[in-house]
Amino acid sequence: MLFPITIDNMNLPLKIAIVEDEPLIAENIYRSLVALNYAPLPPVSNYTSAIELINTERPDLVLLDIRLSGSKDGVDLAAEIKSRFGVPFIYLTSDSDPITIGRAKKTYPAGYILKPFTKSDLYSVIEIAIEKDNFAKEKLAERKPELSDCIMIKHNKAMVKVPFEDILYIQSQHVYVQVNTIGGRSFLVRSAFQEYLTRFPSFIMRTHRSFAVNVHYIDAVFADYLLVKNIKVPLSSAFQKSVSDVFFTR
Repeated sequence: MLFPITIDNMNLPLKIAIVEDEPLIAENIYRSLVALNYAPLPPVSNYTSAIELINTERPDLVLLDIRLSGSKDGVDLAAEIKSRFGVPFIYLTSDSDPITIGRAKKTYPAGYILKPFTKSDLYSVIEIAIEKDNFAKEKLAERKPELSDCIMIKHNKAMVKVPFEDILYIQSQHVYVQVNTIGGRSFLVRSAFQEYLTRFPSFIMRTHRSFAVNVHYIDAVFADYLLVKNIKVPLSSAFQKSVSDVFFTR
């Protein structure tokens, strides 16, 4: 069996809510997100519908127009999103007057983009917003007491404790990291591979630019791959010596 990918409830790509009261603009945003390989939810146009959608779907990000149909506008909605859901949001608006900007900035958005905008503009502001949100969460986690024998991983809208000793191997998946356990479960985390590996103990060793393994489960070392519980994991020349030293001196 070679490099299996069996991820429980893999949340790819990013789920994005669209709150926009102009149908043509909403449709254009939706199509742009699909073209950018995101997973947009059906657009909604007002405060009440947006709250219902976010509460049900729990998106990773909200694209939010300031001017909405109904008595409450996008700034009112942003304040509610921040207090109830903690989901990052980006303002998409044609309003650039000081009063509007002043109200909007007090809600601490993850981004702000003026209409009209291009697909490239949309991609840039979304990716920067997600990285900004991830960074903020990481800094918050650094202030919390660390667990010495496990890592907490978000899964199914909950934080799951995964003991280090249960981890079989870790694989880079572009902008995600896949953590595979000895029990056959896999978890997907949006993070840079090299940065994420710093959270693990030394016995989770890198073997390739895209792989790291738990050395306790190495069954055999070959020239260009390892057998880890009958799974072939690549071994690049850059990591051959360090892996062999650990394996043959255990």
